[in-house]
Amino acid sequence: MNFGITTSFVVGGLLLLAMLHLNGQVLQNSVEITLNATDKTKVETIRQVITQDLKRIGFGNNSSIAAFNPPNFINFRADVHGQGTSQVIWNFQENVQVNETTNPDDRVLRRNGPIDSTGGSRPTVFNVVDFSMTGYSDAQGTNVTTDRNQIRSIRVKIVTESPEPLNGANGQNYYPRTVWEKLIVPTNLQF
Repeated sequence: MNFGITTSFVVGGLLLLAMLHLNGQVLQNSVEITLNATDKTKVETIRQVITQDLKRIGFGNNSSIAAFNPPNFINFRADVHGQGTSQVIWNFQENVQVNETTNPDDRVLRRNGPIDSTGGSRPTVFNVVDFSMTGYSDAQGTNVTTDRNQIRSIRVKIVTESPEPLNGANGQNYYPRTVWEKLIVPTNLQF
């Protein structure tokens, strides 16, 4: 057999294997980037809604928080969309698993309240891994309180993971995680 042809086949086979491996790595990276972008979009949506809601606590009716059960529940009235005051409830159901995703850590974050300026209260469900709220009796977020009448600021933390697993370098599946945390100071609670 010709030594040159054999060497060409071996080199060609190695090049083909290298190209297939590179293609697999590019595909894995593309999936990871797509899931990461989707997860960040989900956090951004929740962030926008909860920031708007909490900043307007008491707006339009000068009332404070109706119920606060940290870290998972808050109930208040606000003029969220300029259409009169409405009741808004945020409730993290840490014992309710989400069935729509393969992520075993996904739980239900439920918001009841007006969605847009048309009014009416409708439930909105978000899939999150963790959600917590901490009330503070000052605007700087240093003195923790659970008394709804003393709350002047609220720290919100949201943790989400991708709905589908990725295959890590060590061969184990993992869910990319996104964390958002912010101290929100509702203007109407400062008086």
